[in-house]
Formats: sequence, structure tokens, C-alpha cells
Amino acid sequence: MKFKNVEIPWLISNNSKVKSILILILSVVLISFLMKYVSEWTHEFLGHCGIGFLVGGQPTNYYVSWIWPLEFGFASVSFPIGASNIAKALMASGGIITCLIAAIVSNIIIYYMLRKKELNSSGIFILTHIIFWYGFWAFMNSTGYLLVGSLLNFGDIQNIANYAQISHWLFLIPGIIALIFFYYLISINTSLLFKPLLKLKVKWILFLFWLLIPFIFVLFSLNPSIELSPNLFTLIFFLMFIPSVFSLVISKEDLRLI
Repeated sequence: MKFKNVEIPWLISNNSKVKSILILILSVVLISFLMKYVSEWTHEFLGHCGIGFLVGGQPTNYYVSWIWPLEFGFASVSFPIGASNIAKALMASGGIITCLIAAIVSNIIIYYMLRKKELNSSGIFILTHIIFWYGFWAFMNSTGYLLVGSLLNFGDIQNIANYAQISHWLFLIPGIIALIFFYYLISINTSLLFKPLLKLKVKWILFLFWLLIPFIFVLFSLNPSIELSPNLFTLIFFLMFIPSVFSLVISKEDLRLI
């Protein structure tokens, strides 16, 4: 199936370049920032507190940071004496599980919305950006946590591994599988959503978009609670460029769904 440009009739005008710039600023700066917070709320409240409650715990407190990843949020769930480690492991994995589900649902919704190839109103167009960025940050909150958490053995991954008495390295496997799946799906959605706004080839749009990952990792490394040796930081930093570089190698002007 060959993908063509999404048609945006209301954007075609004498001031279309100005509108494109304004929409890009609105999307990348404002909408993205707000959806980052919503995805963090999904992780802490719906994930840890919600699943913790379902497995017999009592949520006592949670905090969502506006400046994540420079500062981490948290959720506190109290369990009765004798609660199983399985229940605690499920609570610890709740944030990743809910964000993984949210990322899948959001990106599939966007994919089918963009398949219609025409966004008839500015309201619908903005709605697609809201769902798109929510799906992206939910992806970072789940897949990113699986990968970086397993490499550094920290946070939820460390807690899950301790409760389940398994190696933190095992989380690399679902992390890599999720990365491959989301890379392809998010790349399709990114190209369809931003191609009408940017007069660039698809491969360059994707290259620029996936540069968000090393940028987020740099912010993550500045978090006071994270300790990285220079060698480990350098290694992971360069690994974060793989999606961007891969986009230049495999992308074509028209994406195809295999």
C-alpha cells in the first residue's frame, strides 16, 4: 500500500507558510510538552496507582513532574503485610504496561485517521497532533524505560527485577521488540502528519524527528538522581542516534506498509 501526502484544504492559502510555521511551533513546543505531562500522569497514576489498587494495594501518594526527564515523578502504594512479590511486581510494572498500551492504541488511531488522507478542519488536524504526541511520549515512557532501565538497572526495572527475582537484562528483549514496532509505526505517522508542513524529503523529516531521542537522553543524564560514567554516557548517547541514522538508510519518499 502506497502512502500519499495528507490533504489539508484549510492550510492551502497565501499565508500557508506562516500557518505551517505556527502549527509546527504549536505542535512541537506546546502540544508535545502538555502530552509529555499527560503520559507521565498515565505512568504514575493510572499505571502504578491504578494497577497497584487492582492487585490489593492502597495508593497513598503520587507526583508528576512538569520537567521530566530532568526530574522524575513517583507513586507510593502501600501493601498489607504478607502481600506477594507478584502483586508488588505488577504494581512496579504498571507504569510501563499502561504507557505501552496507550502508545499502541494512540499510534494505531493516528494511523487510521491519517489513512483518510484529508483533515477537513483545523480542529481535527490539531486533534491528530494531540493524539500523536501522546502516543510518542507514551512510547518513550514504556519502550524507553525498558531499554534504558535495563541498561542502567534503575527505577521501575530495578524494582520489577527485585520483586520477580529475575535479571534486569531480560527487559532488553521486549524493549528491542517494542522499539522496532514503534519505530516503523511512528515513522509512518510522522511522515504523513508533518510532510504537508515541511518541504523536505521523508527521510530528512524522520531523521530530524528521531533526533528527539538523543536530546531526551541528554536531559535524562542531567537528572541529579542519575549517575553515569563518561564511558557509559558516550556509549548510550551514540546508540540513541540509531533510529535517526537508520531513517536515512531505509526511508523512501513514499513509505510503504509491508
